[in-house]
Amino acid sequence: MVTRLNNCVLEIDARLDGAQRTGIFELAKNYNCTGDINKSFAVNPADEVLNRALNFPSDGSPDDIRQPYIIDAGGGKVPYKIRATLSETTHNGEYLQMGNTGDETTLTALDATGAGPRTQADVLSRYIEQATTDSLNPATLHLGHYHDGTYTTDGEPGLFGEPRAVYIPNGPHVVEAADEASSVEISLTCVPVGSLEPAGALTEQEEF
Repeated sequence: MVTRLNNCVLEIDARLDGAQRTGIFELAKNYNCTGDINKSFAVNPADEVLNRALNFPSDGSPDDIRQPYIIDAGGGKVPYKIRATLSETTHNGEYLQMGNTGDETTLTALDATGAGPRTQADVLSRYIEQATTDSLNPATLHLGHYHDGTYTTDGEPGLFGEPRAVYIPNGPHVVEAADEASSVEISLTCVPVGSLEPAGALTEQEEF
């Protein structure tokens, strides 16, 4: 049986306070995610001059000169635009983890679980600011059917069995409604990225 996540969990590796830390951020309250597929084409409808230079269409029929030829080379990106609410109250009876420990009884510079919403936003922002999320050190995003069951109550994975490696080009954008706001709205963008092994990761070489 497979389980679909109705929220998302973002894991971010960053060097903080002299050591490598993994912050886990559960975004579930008022959670909303918009996903887009943005494709890039080697030859696209805008390449009208190129199409004509290559003599497309080849039969020269006057009926199809306005039908462009497209070549999809596999480029593009699939950004996820995520919005959620941060607050110090529980969600379904449990505190949402906001850092590296998930301990709501102890506030640290690395974990704001159970803390006020502004403090949670500050800790999340610090991880994202200090992390180099890219193909060498991607963040990990569990959402929808892209997860391995780590954050489900039944431990069952999603249809695709693994979370997505992502980089974070924008966010978090933080909106505070009032001086003593009980909640804070945040938004951020996560984009799936290909993962590259560091140069020193290959220690063995096959014999030919």
